[in-house]
Amino acid sequence: MSCGSKHRKDSAVKNFALKLVAVLEITSGIVGVFLVVSSLIGMSDVDLSRLWYGVLPLASLVAGIFLWRRLKWAIVLSCLVQLFQMPVIRSDGSSLDFAVALKLPISAVWCAGDNCRVQLVLGVDFLALGILFILLWSKSALSNAPTADGATEQALGADSP
Repeated sequence: MSCGSKHRKDSAVKNFALKLVAVLEITSGIVGVFLVVSSLIGMSDVDLSRLWYGVLPLASLVAGIFLWRRLKWAIVLSCLVQLFQMPVIRSDGSSLDFAVALKLPISAVWCAGDNCRVQLVLGVDFLALGILFILLWSKSALSNAPTADGATEQALGADSP
C-alpha cells in the first residue's frame, strides 16, 4: 500500500466521519427546535433552560449545515456546541446541564449533610465527548475547505482572468 493510497483512505474515513457528525447535529438541532416550539405553544412540557431556550439547537443545526458544506470554521462551531453539552452539574438550587436533543450522560450523585440534605450530581455527556473527539481527529479533512467569505470570492474569482 503506497503512502498516497493510505492518505486517500484516511481522508475518506475522516470525510465520512464529518458527514456523520453533520447529520447527527442537523437531526439533533431539528428535534431540539421542534421541542422548543412545541413547548412554547403548549403542546409539550420541555425544560427550555436545558435547551438554552432554542439557541443551542439552532447552533447545532447551523453547525451541522456548515459542516456538511465543508466550511473551515464549521469545526469550531461544532466543537463549541459539543463543549456546551459535555458537563452535567446539578444541585438543588442550580443546574448546568445543556442539551440539544440527544444526550448520553453518565453521572454520579454525591450526598452531603444529615440524611443527604444536599445532593450534587456530576457527570459527562459521553455522546458530546465522542463527537468532540471525532471532530478533533478529522479536522485535517477540512484543511483546504473554504471560509464563508472566501467561498464566494473563490467561486467568483475562478472565472476571472
